[in-house]
Amino acid sequence: MKRLSLFAGILSLILVLGTGVSLAQYNSSNYKANEVFFGTGGDNNQSSANYSANVSAGALGVGRTSSTNYQAYSGFLTPNEPFLELSIDTSLVDLGVVDPSAASTGQADFHIRAYIDSGYTIQTISPPPSYTSGGLTHTLTAMSTLGSSSPGTEQFGINLVHNTSPANFGNNPSPQPNGTFATGVAATGYNTTNQYKYNIGDTIAQTPVGSSGWGQTNYTISYIANVKVLTPAGSYSMTQDLVAVATY
Repeated sequence: MKRLSLFAGILSLILVLGTGVSLAQYNSSNYKANEVFFGTGGDNNQSSANYSANVSAGALGVGRTSSTNYQAYSGFLTPNEPFLELSIDTSLVDLGVVDPSAASTGQADFHIRAYIDSGYTIQTISPPPSYTSGGLTHTLTAMSTLGSSSPGTEQFGINLVHNTSPANFGNNPSPQPNGTFATGVAATGYNTTNQYKYNIGDTIAQTPVGSSGWGQTNYTISYIANVKVLTPAGSYSMTQDLVAVATY
């Protein structure tokens, strides 16, 4: 019986920032003013060795308002530094030795943290695991449509939820500290327990339409691999690139 070892996912990351960033700042060659306001009151920083606080007085309206075309913040204390952070928490996923009798599984963790954005998407842009020997290359067959694990059939797929088949592994997206502070979810096609899929360029996680991407969400990618008897033996590998795109 032929066997192969599989290293699925040496993760790397690419960040792409959306267009349309605007900051409430005014400057010239002689001055720069942040968080400009007109009216009475204003913001004041108060601090001691034990605390720090910003306070304001005189604001008639505060908070965020938005539509499909804009977003704005009212009040004296408004944010002015948008950012998008994608951090890979697992650098190597070793699925071990795979044979036709049983699926191999693994998982990798990453998180995304954002501020003052209107939402984000996360895409996977890398080919499935492949093996090259003697000038010949074989790539594991990716699951182009959603399906379950089928030992004896060549398959490679992922999802971003907790699973119980073919093993108990993976985790659901976890907003930190809860859904009040972050809204990230697994994307359609990658959000069904025990169902897997993989297409280059697919969006695998995102914020729901109409919600912001503020805060941090922790994600786990669940991997499965199956082979058939005629799958060439060898050491298969994949460098998985994730692209995070935010809109502002």
